[in-house]
Amino acid sequence: MNILVISLAFGLGAPGLKDAPKADPSPVGVWTVEAHVHGGQPDQSLVQSPIEKIVITTDHWVVHRNGQPGPQTTLAFDPKAAPPQLDLNVGAAASAIRGIYKLDGDTLTLAYTIGGERPAKVESPSGSNVWMMTLKRIKK
Repeated sequence: MNILVISLAFGLGAPGLKDAPKADPSPVGVWTVEAHVHGGQPDQSLVQSPIEKIVITTDHWVVHRNGQPGPQTTLAFDPKAAPPQLDLNVGAAASAIRGIYKLDGDTLTLAYTIGGERPAKVESPSGSNVWMMTLKRIKK
């Protein structure tokens, strides 16, 4: 009987297991394109050559079309910037992609320019040279 009482006392008084720490939200993953806008207008190039998926790693971005991966593009994130920033190195400085992003659960929204200044907001105003892409995470 004493062993049972002691066991219960230790079991009830023991601290509960802590929840595992939550991972920081990260754009790393596999994504599908929900929308792509340039200057406030839908991007018609996606109709002609649809993107099947975009694979984002900690330092690369790969677009898949027609069942094939495209070139691996160097990618850099700065999640601590306000708003968080991303840069894609596509070779020439005039083609550098500078952007910002917003990650809300499984939705990643990017606003970027090609060869221009980094946008200040995640939007693509009418007539601007800002692209906006909305991606949805593909779950395994």
